[in-house]
Amino acid sequence: MRRDFWINQGLFQLAWPACVVGAATGIAGWTGTTVVATLALWQLHPRRRHPNDWRMVGLCIGIGFLLDSLWVQTGLLAYAMPWPSVRFAPFWILLLWLAMALVLNHSMSLFKGRLLLIGVLGGVGSPMSYYAGSRLGAVEWLAPAWQVVLATGLSWALLMPALFWLARQPGRRSQRSLPGHPVTGSAGT
Repeated sequence: MRRDFWINQGLFQLAWPACVVGAATGIAGWTGTTVVATLALWQLHPRRRHPNDWRMVGLCIGIGFLLDSLWVQTGLLAYAMPWPSVRFAPFWILLLWLAMALVLNHSMSLFKGRLLLIGVLGGVGSPMSYYAGSRLGAVEWLAPAWQVVLATGLSWALLMPALFWLARQPGRRSQRSLPGHPVTGSAGT
């Protein structure tokens, strides 16, 4: 179990520089994809997969697409490597959301019971992450700094507790086993 924790968290920690530095240098397509695909293949293996992992993947990618596209649409941020469109969240940002989904029930699951703490960490850490990304050249702050900090900080302060709360909720299939289709997967690491 300890090995699973460190592999999950280690790949998650590699995902940010692989995607952000990769976007800043124009190579996020392969660096970010390689690291996040490795994390996904590792964590979604039936022996390690949590029953809520697929649900959280869908939720995180959907929320991430909407939220980061909102930043683009409102003129708050502009992303480097804006593939597939300059009007929406880029692929490399969605890879980061996928990576986030794959740690909620695993190496970061301890925050499921500490929603206030994860809200504070999300509210403080997200503007710092966007700032670091801007210094590296992966994202440009188009609005005044206070607006970017307020928007990203407030959204993540609310979003992080919601994601961890949703991660601890049983999915439809994990609430009860369907006849002839037992629920598979581990309880997480």
